Amino acid sequence: MKIALVAPNGNIGREIAREALQRGHSVTGLVRSARAADLPGLQLQAVDIFDPANLAAAVTGADVLASAYGPGGGDVATVGRVAASLIDAARRSGVRRVVVVGGAGSLEVAPGVQLVDTPNFPAAYKAVALAHREAFVALSAIADLDWTFFAPAALIGPGDKRGGFRVGARRLIVDAAGDSRISYADYATAFVDEIEQARYPREIVTVAYV
Repeated sequence: MKIALVAPNGNIGREIAREALQRGHSVTGLVRSARAADLPGLQLQAVDIFDPANLAAAVTGADVLASAYGPGGGDVATVGRVAASLIDAARRSGVRRVVVVGGAGSLEVAPGVQLVDTPNFPAAYKAVALAHREAFVALSAIADLDWTFFAPAALIGPGDKRGGFRVGARRLIVDAAGDSRISYADYATAFVDEIEQARYPREIVTVAYV
């Protein structure tokens, strides 16, 4: 498959690119400025991801438009801007499949109750969680693209591939101790599985250890 991946240089994006390349896919990483790739086989292309026309030109011919974009320590409002640009670019380019790294805050912990709205949700992460939820709402209104909003577990971080995870739609997944965790590497495994299998079109999905 030909995968166009926004932000292949972050913690999550790098692991997605690595996993996809190891499976034999062609991956073009869309970055702000051109530079040499440090993953063998990864092609980098400089793109203004906030410009739908520029982004569309870069992804034309791809089978999937994927995004691991996150604001880092920057303006959380860019999450919504990128989501809008991805939608517009996909339509312009004819790429029907869009898979994005979402936020766990948009997952339900009870019917109609999302994690970000729970009393103990960390204040430090609330703004970005709400921004990701706005992106999810924007995607949810789209009927002409096969999008998937792929939220990680509540806690995601470094670690080896260990398997033992479960993928599911809508609800936060927790283990026997009530924890919701996943490594970058195992998240990337599940993310690329979804790119290949398209099991959850037009759905919010997540992965966590069980």
